[in-house]
Amino acid sequence: MSYAIYKTEALIIRITPHGEASQDVTFLTRDLGKITARAQSARKGESKMRMHLTRYNHVMIDVVKGKNTWRLTGITTLEPNDIFEVPEILHAWHRMVSLAEHLIRGEEAHPELFDFFIQVMHTPSFRGTDTRSATGALELFGVIHVLDMLGYWHGERLPMVPTEEVLSICSENKKNLVKMINESIEATQIVV
Repeated sequence: MSYAIYKTEALIIRITPHGEASQDVTFLTRDLGKITARAQSARKGESKMRMHLTRYNHVMIDVVKGKNTWRLTGITTLEPNDIFEVPEILHAWHRMVSLAEHLIRGEEAHPELFDFFIQVMHTPSFRGTDTRSATGALELFGVIHVLDMLGYWHGERLPMVPTEEVLSICSENKKNLVKMINESIEATQIVV
């Protein structure tokens, strides 16, 4: 019996040890949505997958759908995640991606959300940010987009690119935006 191999672009959003040497890896994929795949023996020193399995890596994966789970059969890093060397950027990114992980149910594809995350990773204002207030505005910007793309945002739409002007507006309206974000998250009835 042969299985179809699915090849897709993905972001690693969670890695959980499984058994003695394996890992369960949760991906946000462009074509398959949010999936969790077993990386068999990935924690062994000789594993070729091990060096690619880093949280928030932008990767190309090969997965096979089994009876109950996905199995990771190949992985290649597309771009290193060096933007996360600044702790404030890592924190803002973590909040955006964690919210998406909690709100996405099932394996429905959200290519626009995936593309948004990749675009934000490559936006100069995101990459060059190193102050707490600027990353706070980026976090607001990202969380609003996650809520909007998943159908939970009822406020005004923001432009897709986090320009300095858009981030300035987010900073100036922080109190009101946080209130609207909290109301939107509460309306999901999902505990985050």
